[in-house]
Amino acid sequence: MLRMVNHMVDSYLELRRLLTRQFTHLQNELFRPSGGFRNWQLLLESRNALHLLEDTCEDQRSALIEWIDALEEWPESPEPSARREREMLRLRSRDVVEHIERVLTHVRRLESSAETAVQMHFSAQSHRTNSIMRTLTVLTAIFLPLNLVTGFFGMNFDALPLIHSATGFWIAAGIMLVLGIGLSLFFWRKNYLGSRH
Repeated sequence: MLRMVNHMVDSYLELRRLLTRQFTHLQNELFRPSGGFRNWQLLLESRNALHLLEDTCEDQRSALIEWIDALEEWPESPEPSARREREMLRLRSRDVVEHIERVLTHVRRLESSAETAVQMHFSAQSHRTNSIMRTLTVLTAIFLPLNLVTGFFGMNFDALPLIHSATGFWIAAGIMLVLGIGLSLFFWRKNYLGSRH
């Protein structure tokens, strides 16, 4: 029985390597600069496989710990060879439990790593969205005063200043240009424009 369980646990090591490679590939895709991660189904299936492996290992560990406890309760044999066999059985059982715990530790580390990668992905997406929104807000703040000036001079009143002047258009255009450049420089110096924060 111990050989069978040990063989099963050794096969988990190969499954663990396969899942590690798969999660490494998925994490690399999650952190691509272009974004657009599409393998959510594969990520979910991989996490489900990890949960299944963890549950199986925990069940096996519980069964083996109960087996070791049962070994402790067996009556002592007077023969030294039987005592030696029992001690070897106990040691072998503890060795299998250690293998299972090693697999469990690695599975939990992989689960934590996958969870952290997903959180970092969404954090990066949120940061990218915030950067885009900041740029759009700055552009709106630059063009809002320009819209105010054009709206003011677009009113249908005869008594507005600069309306009947030959240089009125150029003065209004100069004011708008100075406002636009001034606000752009102000926001650029505050690092609201560009990739620096």
